[in-house]
Amino acid sequence: MASPDIDSPWLCAANESFGGCFNMQIEEIKSANVLNVLEAPTSSMSDTCNIPKPPPYPNKLSKEANNCKRILGTCSVPQEIKDTWDRLFKEVYGADVYIITDRKSYVPAHCNVLSISSPVLGNILQQSKVKDGIRYIKILGVPCEAVYMFIRFLYSSCYEEDEMKKFVLHLMVLSHAYSIPSLKRICIDFLEQDYLTRENVIDVLQLARSCNAPRLSFICVRMVVKDLKTISSTEGWKVMKRANPALEQELVESVVEADSRKQERMRKTEERKVYLQLYEAMEALLHICRDGCRTIGP
Repeated sequence: MASPDIDSPWLCAANESFGGCFNMQIEEIKSANVLNVLEAPTSSMSDTCNIPKPPPYPNKLSKEANNCKRILGTCSVPQEIKDTWDRLFKEVYGADVYIITDRKSYVPAHCNVLSISSPVLGNILQQSKVKDGIRYIKILGVPCEAVYMFIRFLYSSCYEEDEMKKFVLHLMVLSHAYSIPSLKRICIDFLEQDYLTRENVIDVLQLARSCNAPRLSFICVRMVVKDLKTISSTEGWKVMKRANPALEQELVESVVEADSRKQERMRKTEERKVYLQLYEAMEALLHICRDGCRTIGP
């Protein structure tokens, strides 16, 4: 999969009166405390009996903490706000940026929105050329539909489920390249739960390593270890074998290591079975010698 091509040089390159009052208050408090101590009667058993019981210990999470957690859990951006930002993107009112994509198409956007959403895009826009009040930047190497979805997400965090299925890998690349962690998390969750198959696991594995997604990478390796025979016959494996033989060797070694661990677990299981049988035999012999029992029942 080609990485996004960006046409930007960014890639190359307190007063005395108050103190007196405070001291006076302290002296008054101290004198009051002394009088209370002098006037306080000595303790007795009757006094101790009248002491109320202490309150029970609080739970691990107090009610206030639970309420705060509940409020945070229910807080979300109202749909009306999302719709407003989505409409701003689609109607392109006052757009001052044109994003050129493959097939010479472009996506209009707003410079302030892009700069706030992505620090990478902000740097690119600062260094881009302005022509007739419009800035032009390029995002190449991915389908124009994926670029459209990506820019729309920067406005409203909205996306369509069917489109996500088609362009999740491209959106993963864009979210990593332009530092959009929220979109990256969505792509990773989607890949882990719905999209990962034997046919694309090798492509997803290479993408996960390129985009610094260790959990997704681990899940892909685990799938390969479980079904190497089927996955090794896919087109993705064949391409990976030619382009990245070191990864192929690593995966084969992972499978061998997993098999050796499995054999070791099986050996220990068999040893435990033998030890259990020997233990039961010794218990039977002790029973015969101690009790003189000639028949051993269950």
